[in-house]
Amino acid sequence: MSTQVAMEFQQSEDSNERLQRITDYYSAATLDYGTWSRDFHMHFGYWRWGLNPFQRECMLRELSLQVMRRLCNGSDVPTRVADLGGGTGATARMIVDRWERAEVDVVTLCPNQIEIGKKLSCSEAQQTRIHWHCCDYEHSHLPSAHYDSVCLIESSCYAKGKHKRGLMQEILRILKPGGTFVLVDAMLKRPLPATGWIHAWRRKMYRTWCDAWAVPELCEIDLMAQATRDFGGKICSIEDWSYRIAPSVAHAPFLVIYHFIMETMKAGGRLTSWRYRHLLASFLSPWIGLLERNFLYAAISGRRVA
Repeated sequence: MSTQVAMEFQQSEDSNERLQRITDYYSAATLDYGTWSRDFHMHFGYWRWGLNPFQRECMLRELSLQVMRRLCNGSDVPTRVADLGGGTGATARMIVDRWERAEVDVVTLCPNQIEIGKKLSCSEAQQTRIHWHCCDYEHSHLPSAHYDSVCLIESSCYAKGKHKRGLMQEILRILKPGGTFVLVDAMLKRPLPATGWIHAWRRKMYRTWCDAWAVPELCEIDLMAQATRDFGGKICSIEDWSYRIAPSVAHAPFLVIYHFIMETMKAGGRLTSWRYRHLLASFLSPWIGLLERNFLYAAISGRRVA
């Protein structure tokens, strides 16, 4: 076997293992998100003046609304939207309810998320204008140059590499020229120090947090920006939402303790490994957020160059 063939085979094996870990995690933990959000918003919330920081569902909906505002290209409301890594379609349901002409394609790896999403789609608009796709969002069968807007809410972290080149290539492939994209996720401002005992706990916490959520690694903003330019895109703005999501993140440790006790009692003390990891990652999230030197929660808006 030639060296090149061997490398391609290894990359394929690594990719398959990554996808399997993500599928296993969400297959086990998706129902736990029902405790976090009655509408199954599988992300943190956005706080602004006027919102009660103790009402988590309002903040979760507000984050989706903030993303929707940034998906609009000027005053134009998109009619074709792709939600990559869209989970059970909470944001998609909001889009079709508020934009009467919009249709949304939701891409997820997990069949159980599609089943839950279809059950939650109670209106005719949600049932007919949301289209479900069970596939890898880096190699989707979505048509090229077809979408006005693409969004990813806390799902870009599951793509390969710190640069997320495969993901950015796919986003810009399916976008129409001039179309917009919005990525909201935890990201690295700069690489974590690779050596030094003083930074060892920082590296350990980061790796534990990623592994518990089946995340291969977070993107580095500068590397993602370069990948975007390489494939014909342009980043228009990078917003730091770290403090905007802090009130909802603060809910996590208390909810985790309560949920852990209740679910352990229901399961007779035997939760699956991935459910334990999900609870661990949720508990660690506030502490990751305190490492401002390296991390931020960002909203990146961009477009495909016309």
